[in-house]
Amino acid sequence: MGEDRATGPGATGPGEARAGDHVCSVAFCPVAMLLTATQQVRPEVIEHLLAAGREFLLAARAVLDARTEGFARTSNLEHIEIE
Repeated sequence: MGEDRATGPGATGPGEARAGDHVCSVAFCPVAMLLTATQQVRPEVIEHLLAAGREFLLAARAVLDARTEGFARTSNLEHIEIE
């Protein structure tokens, strides 16, 4: 009474997966959550997000490289030969 249930060959009940759906047995699995969220997204959106992520990582690498250039690689270690 008052329940909306799909009927037919492709219908699934609560907790059941349709063919082609990604199913993960781990609760709050980040990979499964990502796949579920991006299933219905257009490919252009995914390409844009991947390009933005790549540019962000390249910028972060440039910042880290610039910061590490100033540090001289001096060491207080001395190699001692044991005879």
